[in-house]
Amino acid sequence: MNIVTANENKSIIDRLEIDVIKRVDGQFELRELLSKFVNLYFNKIILDITSVKGYEDVNTIIDLSKAIDPSRIILLLNSDPTVNSKLYLSTLVKNGIYNFTRNYEGITYLYEHPSKLEDVQYLMLSEQAEDEELLKQQQEKEKYEINRDNKRMIIGLSNLTNHAGASTLCNLMVNHLNNHGYKAVGFEMFKQDLIFYHDDEHFISIMSKIELDSKLKLYENVDCIVIDMNDFTESDKYCDTILYLVEPSYIMLTKLLKKNKNAFLDHKEDYIVLNKSFVNEQEITDFEFETKSKVFANLPPLNDRNNDLEEINEFLGKLGYDIK
Repeated sequence: MNIVTANENKSIIDRLEIDVIKRVDGQFELRELLSKFVNLYFNKIILDITSVKGYEDVNTIIDLSKAIDPSRIILLLNSDPTVNSKLYLSTLVKNGIYNFTRNYEGITYLYEHPSKLEDVQYLMLSEQAEDEELLKQQQEKEKYEINRDNKRMIIGLSNLTNHAGASTLCNLMVNHLNNHGYKAVGFEMFKQDLIFYHDDEHFISIMSKIELDSKLKLYENVDCIVIDMNDFTESDKYCDTILYLVEPSYIMLTKLLKKNKNAFLDHKEDYIVLNKSFVNEQEITDFEFETKSKVFANLPPLNDRNNDLEEINEFLGKLGYDIK
């Protein structure tokens, strides 16, 4: 008999065809989660890593391996870049956690054929390589982290595929920020789609570079300005971060690559947001491999009348805003 936990990876856990003595759904502090398994005798625990609060800190998962025999753990990772980093995986292996995967097929294989050290030893980094990876992670974090004490954040939205939803996402971001204690406004370059939200206080159409300079000076004390860039070619001179939106449907991706076969290579160092997306979490890795790009966020179709969407709150959290 086995134990399973499910949270963000619930769709994968639901597919498992194994005998289960205990299932736990949701996210919990590690101590609370472990308390649910006291006095249970089990073969394996298939653990959705997002079931553990603070899973981004690998030491939290290492603490799990101290409480449960690592050979009994099959760890189901998500698409978070942190848990898929070389440093994170190396630390797991060095602490005896050899069985981890990102998909259903991986779980079923590891259940019957558990990994041994020699199977995953290639993931182990030297101390020098670990130090280099740690420094790299710190530099990336500092690059995109918001320092609210020093300045506002200007975030640009640019549709990489046609009609990828920049105007709607701009509206959602601004409304959610304002509803959670921040001061935010949305600008729209060269168009007037945002006027249909009937909110002249928070949404402004900008028709020239001179007008943009003027409005930026006028709103210098807000926490965030979200700009729907449209075809503005100087966005990199104004924005702290630019998010490139992709509607990952087959027809939209085909049209994009037909127009520019190097579209994703041109943005391999940029933040890609899958918007209006039906791509599930386990498919993101395949998408990243095929496009040679990195997905910052994966947003499903959303109701723009709702100003407290969990998906947008989490998205803004990734950008550095404390949304509770």
